[in-house]
Amino acid sequence: MNPVSPTHELAVCYRIYPGLSGQPGFGLTDKLTMVRLNLLSFQAALGPVRARLWVILDQCPPAYRELVTSLFGGPDLELIELNPKAGNEGTFLRQLEILCGQAAADLVYFAEDDYLYWPDGLAEAVRFMQQHPEVDFTTPADHADFDTKYIHRFTGEEYQEGSRHWRTVASTCLTFMARKAALVETRAVFASYARKNSDLGLWLALTQRRVNPWCALRSAADGLFFPASIALAWRHAWRQILFGRRRLLCVPRPALATHLESKDIAPRVDWAGCVHRYLPVK
Repeated sequence: MNPVSPTHELAVCYRIYPGLSGQPGFGLTDKLTMVRLNLLSFQAALGPVRARLWVILDQCPPAYRELVTSLFGGPDLELIELNPKAGNEGTFLRQLEILCGQAAADLVYFAEDDYLYWPDGLAEAVRFMQQHPEVDFTTPADHADFDTKYIHRFTGEEYQEGSRHWRTVASTCLTFMARKAALVETRAVFASYARKNSDLGLWLALTQRRVNPWCALRSAADGLFFPASIALAWRHAWRQILFGRRRLLCVPRPALATHLESKDIAPRVDWAGCVHRYLPVK
């Protein structure tokens, strides 16, 4: 039996929750407004990319369904409404299940509701992955930690694509692009997030960077979260560390997206101007 050919360039699974967390930047005080900004910028970031979209609404009021369908309604959208809520780990596992099981695209994207995207940013990321088959994962969001934290200070692979400089990093958060094949092969590592592994821990196991005991001692100067995550990586994914293939995770500069948490805004990009593009000042 012949395998089904992909019908799209990208399969995306979103998770949206109506509560605010942390301290959002750019004066955002309402979650529905943040989600509108997120989705409008995501739509512009796709550019010409044809995407199949699943959206998980985790105990969201009707206004969220109306917003999503007004922007993406059509045959390429599937809404999944959860009530009672599944929470952070539960919705991530649902994303993992959907994106590993779908046959629409060979590239997949895990999306969260608190990011801001640069126009055509995801289209750039798709082109980068198409041009560099050796890369397993990308994150569109830059972060100051990539310059300041010990776990990221190593010499790795580097790529120049136009004005964008891409390089390998040790970890990212849970908004990322992946090859479906790589995701399926490493599914058990990602699933360990629901067993109290940290996002840093699972990425360190996959990239096999800064994961030895000496690195745990060195990284303690950056905060206890770092050595604790190295310990979690070994506890939950020691087989991947010892016997698995090192996976390449790349990040672009300037960034193609930013987390909307005020302390995590990606440097060197006019994100304020980007916000005003989608939420003009009245």
